[in-house]
Amino acid sequence: MPAALHRPEPVLRHSAQPVDQNVPPMQAAAWLCEGRSLFVTDHFGTGLGILAALRSRLDDPGEDGGYVKKRAFRDAFQAASQRLLAPVVGRKVALPGAPPAGFLAELYPDHADFALPVEDARVLSSAWDWYDKGVHFPVLGYRVHPFFGTYIPARMEHLELFGTWLAKHQGARNRAIDVGTGSGVLALQMAKAGFRHVLATDINPNAIESVTRQLRRRPVAAAVELQHADLLGADRGPIDLIVSNPPWMKGEVGRTLDLAMYFQDGFFERFFAQALQRLAPGGRIVFVWSNIIVLSQPDVPHPIQTELDRGRFRLVEKLTRRVKPLRRRTREKVEIWELAAV
Repeated sequence: MPAALHRPEPVLRHSAQPVDQNVPPMQAAAWLCEGRSLFVTDHFGTGLGILAALRSRLDDPGEDGGYVKKRAFRDAFQAASQRLLAPVVGRKVALPGAPPAGFLAELYPDHADFALPVEDARVLSSAWDWYDKGVHFPVLGYRVHPFFGTYIPARMEHLELFGTWLAKHQGARNRAIDVGTGSGVLALQMAKAGFRHVLATDINPNAIESVTRQLRRRPVAAAVELQHADLLGADRGPIDLIVSNPPWMKGEVGRTLDLAMYFQDGFFERFFAQALQRLAPGGRIVFVWSNIIVLSQPDVPHPIQTELDRGRFRLVEKLTRRVKPLRRRTREKVEIWELAAV
């Protein structure tokens, strides 16, 4: 393993107040908001009911709430929900009705008995289900099995658009980098498209572990090298294609997965500085992007356009495709930005 894997922090000692189904969920939610710690003693469903009441009490804005309201709700829910604990005994959630979470055995070799926030136990179980069953990606033709704490695409349009661009790309196919590989889909697409060597980097060790396991599942090894590193990683020579599906919005980073969702000041400046040094003559940078930043954060300078305005790179081609709405109409479009050094 490249580094210590990220995991929810185990609670080894606590003095939380016991709660069960006899406590009204809204009362328990109010206690959590007041700062009390609670310990579920009877059934996992009791904890889920309290979390549902907490969402209601905090006025969950839902998908239509806008970036500011959704982020404020998420931060408040995260803080309060961490105070609702469940027992873990023998690396299993010791409550009737708790779904299986095989990651407990993998991530806690140093502890058998402890407590975890109910929300973390729920997330671990959901992540285990995704990992066990896998997610089918038509652009690859097989399932990807994401490890816990690894970004997994929730839609396919941007991957399909990258596949469209990749199919007609006429440049050299010797060396490529997938910067911030996440679950590795872009790196695997490039390997499938015939690149001789693909370097996949990620600052998140769980992502490196995830893609390592994914590569072991393939009957024929893909030409993918993994590196636990920030941005482009260690210099291995000129790169023909630098690809990244970076964070699409600006925001504060708290949890590990926030690194895949939000960028901060200086992120793109460092990216372009490294890319300028590493790009081979005739090489390309390709961003798998979205117009969500324009729709949700119109006051934030567009990081790609800002760099183009500096004059070090030029736009070769831009592709767009509408996003298929899931629950409501949307103006979002996924984009491919192909850049070359001037």
